[in-house]
Amino acid sequence: MSRAGGRVQPWRKLAGPACALASVLAVLPACHDDAPSGGEPAPAASGAPDRAVATPPPSASTRHPPPPPPLCRAISVAGALKLSFLSSGTPAPDAGPSPTLIESGEIPDEAWVTFDASGKLTAKHPRSTREVAFVGPAKVRPCVAHAEEAWVEHGKLVSEPGAGERPGGEEWVITPAGVIRYGGGRLELTVTAATATAGAKVDVKVSSGTAFAWTGDEAGPVKPAPAPAASSSSGGASTNDGWIQLTGPRTVTLSVKKAATAEALAGAAVERCKVEAKLAKDLAAAVGAPDAALAQLAPRHVVARHLARAACSVASLRAGLLEPSAARDGFLTALRDAEADWKSFRPRGLRGRPH
Repeated sequence: MSRAGGRVQPWRKLAGPACALASVLAVLPACHDDAPSGGEPAPAASGAPDRAVATPPPSASTRHPPPPPPLCRAISVAGALKLSFLSSGTPAPDAGPSPTLIESGEIPDEAWVTFDASGKLTAKHPRSTREVAFVGPAKVRPCVAHAEEAWVEHGKLVSEPGAGERPGGEEWVITPAGVIRYGGGRLELTVTAATATAGAKVDVKVSSGTAFAWTGDEAGPVKPAPAPAASSSSGGASTNDGWIQLTGPRTVTLSVKKAATAEALAGAAVERCKVEAKLAKDLAAAVGAPDAALAQLAPRHVVARHLARAACSVASLRAGLLEPSAARDGFLTALRDAEADWKSFRPRGLRGRPH
């Protein structure tokens, strides 16, 4: 660096930045008032070499969406397991033979799996690694909405201890007669579909661990009747926040009390779903208020969300199994609105995890 009398000359101090600025300006295109209209670039001068145009990095709006969540996998298959995607459970007349499920194959979204008495399916959730077995004759939907949730129209569900359950996780089993949820343990559910003379029923056998049952609208009495919550310390069955707590060993039966039409049962379930969803939404608004008494409101909101999810899941199963009709379409629209209500707010628990 040149110095004069011990000082750096001013023009020397500016030389570096000035040269850098000149280099940048040299490569920038000049602005012309006579540029072609319409935003098109002016043609290059004759004999000028073509220059590659640098592509700017993609903005947040042009980034690719995240990949879809992984699908449930059939890790064990016995017999012919047929897939169907219509409410009636049968493919359209011109759709060809029903597709079948193979071992190690993925179970498509929105697919019902149907198999006879010789069939068996063990499904594995891709994230929690929970395994659930279904025994025929059965019609089931494992991993509904990519969650630890199974729908059983009829058939047997079997869960064994150590089948991939995660700490704090629960499997929800949705049936026409109600919902059973459990974390782990040995459990069997046998779901009998409704007939012309009798409603659907669910026989629940808890050999070890604890499960919780919720009965939907038009439900018959639980047999044997559960004890009050204060009696739960001795084990067995007891009521708890709208759920029946089942501590093994215990066997109970849930049922629909009358053989109403399928459309009437779906309508009753949809109305119950709307009521429970509104209650959950109202409690969510109360929890979010600046002066909310969280110690009282937050636990109530968690309970309300569980009940809304149970009621709306049963309603979705009943409505989804109806034949295509205007009534069915109306039910499904109402259910989408109700689901948005109860999912509208998710307060965080003490550990920062949404309930």
